[in-house]
Amino acid sequence: MAADRLFFLQYGAERVSKNLSLAGGPHHLYWEALFGVLVETGAGWVLLDTGMSRVAHEDEANTAAYRAGCVGAPNEHEPWHFYPAPPDGVYNWGKGGDPLETALAEVGLRPADLALAAVSHLHVDHSGGIPTLARAGVPIAIQGRELDFVRSGAVGTAEGFFAPDWTEPGTEWRILDGDAELAPGVVALSTPGHTPGHQSFRIELPDTRTWIYTGDAADLGQNYLDRVPCGSCAGGTEADERDAAASLEKLLAAARETNAHLIPGHDQLVLNAVRHPTGGHR
Repeated sequence: MAADRLFFLQYGAERVSKNLSLAGGPHHLYWEALFGVLVETGAGWVLLDTGMSRVAHEDEANTAAYRAGCVGAPNEHEPWHFYPAPPDGVYNWGKGGDPLETALAEVGLRPADLALAAVSHLHVDHSGGIPTLARAGVPIAIQGRELDFVRSGAVGTAEGFFAPDWTEPGTEWRILDGDAELAPGVVALSTPGHTPGHQSFRIELPDTRTWIYTGDAADLGQNYLDRVPCGSCAGGTEADERDAAASLEKLLAAARETNAHLIPGHDQLVLNAVRHPTGGHR
C-alpha cells in the first residue's frame, strides 16, 4: 500500500567539512541542508528527521564544536552561492523560533498533528525536534542500537550528540530492530555505519513511486555518483566503516531495483531540485 503524498521540510543548514560526508574527502566547507521528509499516510502524518533545536543552535558548546570543524579550510570565508543563504558569521542556522514548528507551519501543520516521527540517528542536526514532538505526545521511532549507543556515555556534544534531544522526560520511543514498516507506504531501512543504529527510509507514492531518503548513510549526491561511503563513523571502529560501505551498497541496490528517487541527507542542490510542488509530491 502506498502513502498519499510527501513534503520536504527545510529546517536550516550547517557549515561542515566535506570530509565528514565523503570518506577520504577534502577539508572543504559546504553549507549542508538540515531537512526532513513529511509523509501523509493512511495512518496519519509521519515525519522523518527533525533538524536541530533552537536550544542547540544557541548552545555555546555546540557552536564551538562546529567552529572547530571549520578551522583550516581554504574556503572558510567564501560566501555561499545557493538558496537559502545563511547569515554571515554563523556555523549553523535554523529557521526562526522552533525550526521544527516553523517548518511544519509552512504546510499548515502543528507537531500535535503528527501520528509518528522517526529519526535517522541521534546526531544534533537530526534529533532536535524530539523534545517538541515528545511534549506534543508524538511517538519517536528509532533503532534500539542507536539509543543504546548514546545512553552508553561514549559520545557527547563535542562528537555531535546533544543530550537534551534524547533525554526529554516522557518521550515515547518506538524501538526498532532492523528494517520495519512505520506506516502504510513508509519503511525504515537499517543502514548502520555513520552511527551504530543509523536508519534510512523508503516511501512509496501512488504517482511518483519510490523515494529513498538516506539520512547520513549518504550526505551528498557525490556519495552515490562516486560510490563513496560517508566520511564519519561515530563508533570509530573498522567494523563501523565496513557497515557504512555495506549500507551504501544496500541503498544503491534498492534504488536500482525500484528506479527510486534517491535523496541524500544534506545535499542543498538536490533538495532545491526536488522541492515539493503545491500540495506535495504524490
